[in-house]
Amino acid sequence: MDYFFYTFTDPDAYDDIGRWRADRHDPRFDRIRCGLTDVPHTDGWHYAQHGIWTVCRPGRDPVRGQGWKIHVAVTPETFAPLLDTVSAFCFARGVPFKFLARHEYAWLVNAKYAPRPVSGKGIVLYPADEQQSVALASELAGVLKMWQGPRILSDLRIDDGVVHVRYGAYTRRYCRNAEGKVTFALEDPEGRLVPDRRSVPFRAPSFVSVPEAFSPRPPETGGPVPPYRIDKTLHFSNSGGVYLATNTATGSEVVLKEARPSAGYDLIGGDAVQRAEREYEALCRFADLPAVPAVQEQFTWQGHLFTVMEYVRGTTLLEWCAAKQPYLLRPDPFRPPTRDDIRTYREQVDTILAQVRAFLSALWEQGHVFGDIHPGNVIVTPDLDVRFIDLEACIEEDAPRPFPGAPGFNDYTRTGRAADEYALGMLELSCYLPLTHLVRMDGAKFQQLLHTSVERYDLPTEWAERVARLCTPDDAPAPRASLRTASSHLDDALGFEEWSSQIVAGLAATMTPERTDRLFRNDFSGFSLSPVCLATGASGVLWSLLGTHGLGAPDLVERVIDWIVVRGRESADRLECGLYDSELGAGYTLWRHGYPEPAQWLVDAAMAKERDGSGLSVFSGLAGVFLAATEMAAGPNPLVTTATAEKLGAELADRARLFLARLKESTTPDVAHFGLLHGAAGIGLAVHRYGLLLDDPAALDLARELLEFELTRYVRCADGSLQFNDAERRSLAYVEVGSLGTALALSELARHEDWAPTGAGIPDLIRANGPELMVQSGLFRGRSGFIAGLASLARDGYEQPAQPFIDRHMDQLGLHEIRPTEAQLHYPGTRNYKLSSDLRTGSAGVLTGIAFAEGRRDSWLPGVR
Repeated sequence: MDYFFYTFTDPDAYDDIGRWRADRHDPRFDRIRCGLTDVPHTDGWHYAQHGIWTVCRPGRDPVRGQGWKIHVAVTPETFAPLLDTVSAFCFARGVPFKFLARHEYAWLVNAKYAPRPVSGKGIVLYPADEQQSVALASELAGVLKMWQGPRILSDLRIDDGVVHVRYGAYTRRYCRNAEGKVTFALEDPEGRLVPDRRSVPFRAPSFVSVPEAFSPRPPETGGPVPPYRIDKTLHFSNSGGVYLATNTATGSEVVLKEARPSAGYDLIGGDAVQRAEREYEALCRFADLPAVPAVQEQFTWQGHLFTVMEYVRGTTLLEWCAAKQPYLLRPDPFRPPTRDDIRTYREQVDTILAQVRAFLSALWEQGHVFGDIHPGNVIVTPDLDVRFIDLEACIEEDAPRPFPGAPGFNDYTRTGRAADEYALGMLELSCYLPLTHLVRMDGAKFQQLLHTSVERYDLPTEWAERVARLCTPDDAPAPRASLRTASSHLDDALGFEEWSSQIVAGLAATMTPERTDRLFRNDFSGFSLSPVCLATGASGVLWSLLGTHGLGAPDLVERVIDWIVVRGRESADRLECGLYDSELGAGYTLWRHGYPEPAQWLVDAAMAKERDGSGLSVFSGLAGVFLAATEMAAGPNPLVTTATAEKLGAELADRARLFLARLKESTTPDVAHFGLLHGAAGIGLAVHRYGLLLDDPAALDLARELLEFELTRYVRCADGSLQFNDAERRSLAYVEVGSLGTALALSELARHEDWAPTGAGIPDLIRANGPELMVQSGLFRGRSGFIAGLASLARDGYEQPAQPFIDRHMDQLGLHEIRPTEAQLHYPGTRNYKLSSDLRTGSAGVLTGIAFAEGRRDSWLPGVR
């Protein structure tokens, strides 16, 4: 789970986990040991905290180099005593080491949804060379042979104990991987930086030989091989995998659920094995209930516990609703769903929810609760039968809760049956409006969602009253007087000026100028990008503020510019060099809006960086650099010479030909190579602009080929639209990747020449952009991006298909609004888990998109539109 570590520090925003301090009064963490860890002070040693780690080294010289690091696997219970032993071991031998800086971090790296490559890592030793690493690992394994802990999946394990080794860098260095993404680096024998892979399972760098002492022993079979063949991985977590398998003795399909010992800890100290045993007990106890999958057996293989259960053919309730929602997909997206469509969906949902309620009532009557109710844990069969999966949290009603529940379906202040009832109410609401994550952020949101669901689906008032009883706390605030079904910024209470001023007030109230890593709340991906970048950093907010006519926020603008100038210089040594991920976007934004002096240094710093490994995308690669450079070479106060822009364009065309050739040769081209901001569509658009700049027919032909190739990944959906096929898992229609982004690129080509791709037209792509039901509001992958992109296409001559969808999305925008106070307006970011202010996912993007559609901006997508 790439976002997991960023969800703890701030209840309202994604943030760096190194800032997290568990609240001892928070009932979720009252059974976890919290507080700073320490080791005895030793004269001559230097101590420093970096993120979640405390580094101890003899003297002040930093730890450098690379080699066979030694990791000691810990659990929340073993961390403190192991640290005592291992720190004394290191002090006595003069070996630098680091350890988790707080006790709660020992739970964090072992939690069920922690990223698997970091699982169990609690103490790290840095031997001077390979010889010392071999000797220390052997000696330490002997010292710690009686301890048990999780297997560190990215490492080699020594003697089946808690000591592990992995060849890696001792200090953070960076390079680009084959996809152009910045990643941790090692130095190869030729002195080149190459990716330092933390792969699962372990894989040594190609230039490193594994010492014989570290060679893994063949696993002990522990008896006869179980009669199961794994056919497909369904899910991975830190607890283990879930697999679709075949019983080779009977030929039947089953599900194997794996539990790793000493891994995947919950909040009451249970590991994956303990929960698997509890789940098996629950599956057996409630086997007579129709909603419980049949369990067959449990067995241990190579130290891992496996539960074998019935394979239920169907989809999760979340997937089922997405496939059946009349407001999401219908044969004619321009017409509203019919009353029959709505009635059919409502009746099917009633059939499903009646079974859900019956199952839960049966559990409650027997003194148990389910403990983790959400749409991903409910399977719906083609016959609308229901099965509940993942009974790990099924416990006696008065027992401590192992999990607080899934985001959007939990109230961690409730316990026992009350917690289940709240989750049930949110589950029912999510079948009609899957925006329940927002309820925690805005006290009035629940009533708005409930009222909207009743109106849209003609639901009886009894349903709304029952759900309200389940979910509304006694001290809930009264609904705001201005509340409408989907209150938009154009309702009776607000016009654009007041709406936008409330967004600005929200931005100003939450900015953190004292921080160096971010100025505004941002998406979790922003912590790996420059803090001044366009996508998730300060210049994205500045782009929104400066380009919106009549916004009137000069004080805020000046404060943002001052911060960007300072932090942009501090970011100049980063590898990112693209339009959306580096200080180039900051310089471009300042130049576009009349600040050439601070822009010049930022642009020069970015343009001086090495771009060979950065890829070709608009977001982070050469296409975006060229698009920005072409603009900055023209007009008043040019920051880039025309010759430089033309040189970049020629390089782009040459590399794009090779890129396209490789894609065509591949039988399974990577889905990451498609889309407007990351792939072929955006590269094609940039190559086309280069062809126009130099009047180069070959470049124009190449641009058409790239767009044609982009469309080879598209599928025709039930509503007649063309949408991007994302690895057979879903179809996408967004600006960043999907129908709308490709339509924008095609429309630009169509403005200059009479050409259209084979079998695909812009109206086919526009048809994908009309669903009333959207989960996210962001610019790149949400409703505001649909509004801005469709407004662009309407101005390009596609007003007839685009305008009805624009109006539809404008009317629904209020469903996403979060108002902690009447004077401030915010929008949720990725997954709706946290609020965001950035251009890519949050308030700045929403402001930008709506302002463009309202005629308050001349452009909205930097470098593109």
